[in-house]
Amino acid sequence: MFNSHKYLLLSILLIAAILIYPAAYVFSEDQESYKIGKEDVLDINVWQSPDLTKTAQVNSSGFISYPYLGDLKVEGLSTQEVEALLSGKLAEGYVKDPRISVSIKEYNSKKILVFGEVEQPGLYKVKGALPVLELLFLVKGVKTDGKRLTIIREGARAIEVNLIALLSEGDLSQNVLIRPGDTVYVASGTGQKYYVLGQVKKPGPYEWTKEITVLEAIKLADGGTETAALNRIIIRKHMGGSEEELRVNVVDIMKGKKKDDVVIKPGDVIVVPESWI
Repeated sequence: MFNSHKYLLLSILLIAAILIYPAAYVFSEDQESYKIGKEDVLDINVWQSPDLTKTAQVNSSGFISYPYLGDLKVEGLSTQEVEALLSGKLAEGYVKDPRISVSIKEYNSKKILVFGEVEQPGLYKVKGALPVLELLFLVKGVKTDGKRLTIIREGARAIEVNLIALLSEGDLSQNVLIRPGDTVYVASGTGQKYYVLGQVKKPGPYEWTKEITVLEAIKLADGGTETAALNRIIIRKHMGGSEEELRVNVVDIMKGKKKDDVVIKPGDVIVVPESWI
């Protein structure tokens, strides 16, 4: 169901992102690597030659029609390669030392597929690369269970985005660019886990969705068993390839010694040993 409150919050975050990081909304670097496809629309500008400055759409065969030069194959080329192609041909008796810039006005050949925990999944035609917040605005936001966004890009490693950090904490480092042709999947959960083992009522892996402490983690595991030694809990933390082991007295923490309440991170292992008595 469409949630107008969440959609309004998403709109505010998007506006804030544009105001704080306007440079992130300039996508020239993506145009340089993008390969032109059928139905894309190009803006071609030739300095001091208005008759050669035009907007051209790539036809179903991958060609554009251009003054004096006729049909030119541009499918599969980058904008820089089209600039070089036009410069070379125009310099052959048409324009002396032509200065040409080519940009993509409309990305029609490649769309963005969005599915998973979003309000309006589907195939979206976009005019260029866009940040995560803008895409979420297009799909009317994420559902309540949507916690993790994965960008699947041809020829590249998948990119993971923590939606909790982006939408709840305003972490704009998660507002990465999504490019035409990408597939976007929004899943429930963060994909990150911590572990509570030993003498707790519900031992096992737990989804890490936000920063929590060892006391909170024990409570989420329904507390210790009758034989749990809560005064000598072990926390194993993996840091930079090495393992650090901490000893924590949860009994003291429950009595008010909050400074000992260790923060749990993804991958941490909490072990509650059995009492000697």
